[in-house]
Amino acid sequence: MNAGFLIARGSGAVCDVLVMPDRPRLLILGATGRLGGTLAAHFVRSYEILAPGRQILDLNRPESVAQALNDLDFDFAINAAAVTSPDVCEDDPALAMRVNAESSGVVANVCASRGVRFIHVSTDYVFAGNGCVFLDEKAPAQPVNAYGRSKREGEKAVLKACPEALVARVSWLFGPQGGGVPETAIQRAREGLPLGFIEDKWSVPTSTVDIARWLERLLVELASVSGLLHLCNAGVATWRDYAQVSLDLAHQHGLVGRCHATHGLRLRDFPQFKAARPPFTVMNNARLSFLLGETPRSWQSVLEEHIVSLIVKPSA
Repeated sequence: MNAGFLIARGSGAVCDVLVMPDRPRLLILGATGRLGGTLAAHFVRSYEILAPGRQILDLNRPESVAQALNDLDFDFAINAAAVTSPDVCEDDPALAMRVNAESSGVVANVCASRGVRFIHVSTDYVFAGNGCVFLDEKAPAQPVNAYGRSKREGEKAVLKACPEALVARVSWLFGPQGGGVPETAIQRAREGLPLGFIEDKWSVPTSTVDIARWLERLLVELASVSGLLHLCNAGVATWRDYAQVSLDLAHQHGLVGRCHATHGLRLRDFPQFKAARPPFTVMNNARLSFLLGETPRSWQSVLEEHIVSLIVKPSA
């Protein structure tokens, strides 16, 4: 096996040999992440998944990305890779720019030269978050930290190199890969740890499973859709709301033994945050609803599905 290069097959095996040549090949960058992992698991039903690791394609070296991609044969591409920690980006903004902006532009350029459908994943952190209205795709992007600036520069680089590309902004992800607010809240409740969560920052919790379904349609059926698009579930929440609903659902479905009440914290209570956090980045998903012909589910309803999926089934 070539180190760092994975191709997932429908059987769940991992191999570096293509065995289903009749299937289109989908390149997924960031396939080990929270979103990318869900995308790989979803699309493997219909596509050969190419997921090059860092030894094959290092986004921290933009000058090497084009050649690495030229060595791969793919029909579609989704870039879900990024340096996503605001504080890491604040510490090393040059790293953030290389990975989140420069390399994204290179990927877009290669896709444009091949005529490959390209979807680039971005974030609600491109907004300043100073208002209190839902933000549509025409709202001005005015990032307040290095992470947001690098992602905004990535958006611009992608659309400049490949105007036919789709830039999909997402927010507050949860899903099968775990590691999100629901799992954190449940674990803290089980361990009897303080349940303080920030209550002066608002956005939209969004299911990676739903994003995968939307992207499946946007990849082929809606391949003419380009530019910016907000991909999020319906509703609005603070981190405290998000955690409280997670705990309520966990109790309802037997994952925690009793009801737990969260308490509110403020952003100013976290001096360890090196990067500023935009307070209100709730995205308007009206364009997505129009394109899909349906309204995205509420974050609460899809969160319940996720909580149920965390229940360990007894062995037969």
